[in-house]
Amino acid sequence: MRTYQYGWRSGRLGPDQWSHRMIPPAHQYVSFTRFLALPPEIRNQIYASHFRTLTLIYPTFSLPPLLFTSHQIHAEALPFLQKSATYNLLTTEHLVDFLTTLTPASIAQLRHISVRGFPFPVYPDDDDSCYHTHLFPSLLPLFLGLHLDTLEVIDAFHGKGVDEDGWGHDATYYDLEAMIKQGRGWKELVFKSVNDCWLEASVYECYGADGTVATTQMTGRMAQPRVWDRMIKERDGEDSGARVEMWSCAEEGVWEKVEGDYNADLEDEAEGDNTEDDTDQDDPEDDSEQESPDENEGPMLSMGREGDDESRPSIKVRVRRGEGAEYVQDRRSIGEDKPSRKLREMFEKLGWKEIKARKLFIPGAEKRPCSHL
Repeated sequence: MRTYQYGWRSGRLGPDQWSHRMIPPAHQYVSFTRFLALPPEIRNQIYASHFRTLTLIYPTFSLPPLLFTSHQIHAEALPFLQKSATYNLLTTEHLVDFLTTLTPASIAQLRHISVRGFPFPVYPDDDDSCYHTHLFPSLLPLFLGLHLDTLEVIDAFHGKGVDEDGWGHDATYYDLEAMIKQGRGWKELVFKSVNDCWLEASVYECYGADGTVATTQMTGRMAQPRVWDRMIKERDGEDSGARVEMWSCAEEGVWEKVEGDYNADLEDEAEGDNTEDDTDQDDPEDDSEQESPDENEGPMLSMGREGDDESRPSIKVRVRRGEGAEYVQDRRSIGEDKPSRKLREMFEKLGWKEIKARKLFIPGAEKRPCSHL
């Protein structure tokens, strides 16, 4: 053990003459051995604060060292790990891998998940002639009791190394819209995409059996985030606090909130074109019906933004459920169609391990996500 002697105690130096080199750092040789003597509520605050900035990346994460200090601390701190830490699941397959290992009680304790929403191709258990690609929103109803504070979904159909096309643009747009309309299991959804291509009208080609283009189709877009904001308010209540907000990032690290509609210029063009041919209005001054286009009206056209994908702005959409909204996942699927129902029944009948063992799941969708659409 090191011993320090300070001259002022022997009268050789006064307190104002101490040398910093003579005094050890405050944290050195100091340990706190009475942590468990603190009141439980104080220990709980320490656990929550400790884990709040922790991100665990699946499947490589391991439990934090704090949980190995004693059996009592492990038992006390583990619930705060699930409630406070963010679980970063790099693929949709990882999401299913992770959540299927948890009990319903443990799933209900999770509060923050980040996942890249890749497609999920699976053969039905009664038909191996063709598989069905399930998109991310249809997977959440598999996990009963899920009620996250924050769900972060990273767009899987755009970005470096992705062969982007109209199919991927539509998948991104309608995935987000489906979660806004009927998604459950989260109180706040943060949706991120590396570019804004999917917010403009998309054109995609359908190929025939001989590899030639059989048809060319185009799907349009509505004014966003206004229409999405109206959707969530209609769902949770106008005065509930529910809202949809959008940010764009043209310069790395600099996010700007979108005021109005991101594609407002398209709305002006569309309204201008419509007014030229509109001869049925009895009162030209009464334009209250024209103030906000309904989501069932004609779609917006292409934004026509210049630049390649890498130079286009990144997009972040934040969706907040209203106060009092029921958001606990209760197996109600987003417009449960036959493939979604069969997927749910297959998980209930076989379980995830058996599905993978029988090779009903097709791995590797993250390599070419658009090819599975």
